Amino acid sequence: MDLDVDRGRLVTLLGPNGAGKTTLVRILTTELKPSRGRLTILGEDALRNPERVRHRIASIPQEAKPIYFVTPYELVFSYLVFRGFSIGDARFEARRALEELGLWEVRNRVMNNLSGGYKRRALVAMVLASGAELIFLDEPTTGLDVFSRRSVWDALARLKSESTVVLTTHYIEEAEFLSDEVVVMDNGSVVTRGTVDELLSKVEGEYVVEAYGLDKPVFEGYSYVKLNNRYLVYVNSSEESSLVAREYAKMGGKALVRRKTLEDVVIRLVGGWSNDEASGDLDSD
Repeated sequence: MDLDVDRGRLVTLLGPNGAGKTTLVRILTTELKPSRGRLTILGEDALRNPERVRHRIASIPQEAKPIYFVTPYELVFSYLVFRGFSIGDARFEARRALEELGLWEVRNRVMNNLSGGYKRRALVAMVLASGAELIFLDEPTTGLDVFSRRSVWDALARLKSESTVVLTTHYIEEAEFLSDEVVVMDNGSVVTRGTVDELLSKVEGEYVVEAYGLDKPVFEGYSYVKLNNRYLVYVNSSEESSLVAREYAKMGGKALVRRKTLEDVVIRLVGGWSNDEASGDLDSD
């Protein structure tokens, strides 16, 4: 892997389970030492001098859990003090982050009495308040409801104007909404990278017909991918997609129509998250 990330951008790592996203984040946060290679973070040699990097970065690991007997306010405030903030600044930034993520009303409730969504948002508030130059978020919105997830998105949209952010997620809409750049990974390597629009252009068509219920349908003239018992058919227009869906329904199957997303990029370039059979050729850089 040869990867560089520019300052002031939010870069999202996408890929199937086992692609190496979490391992990469653990290396980048100096938690895990690589067997070989070079690692430069914020101008520092992070392998030789990890201590020079750690006070300039912040992270939420995928498996992170807050201490169960503290409150959200205590969690964020103490984290900032440990990072060297003054008492006054820690109070100010803790309040700002908790308010931004809708946690101020529960700031004095013990973590053990809060839902999993509140706990996860408290962790996001912690790094949000840190003011770190580089922030790593490994699936930060996993388990959050739709409203909580969007409050985190709003906070991250602001955060990326102040810090560089490296994000991993399995929520495709999250990657599309937040990312300045997306890196698609598989088997520990970069498959391709680019803006959302650049990656979407790598997949033919504008619409996708998801068809299922028939063993051997015929989609003559169209590019498609088979995911277990489901077919993803790529077409150029909404009219064309409606026609394909109706014809499939006449044959006794079921179909729905949607716009193309980054999920289709991963499916076509990586081979999907299941045992897939892809039709047609696609340039994978």
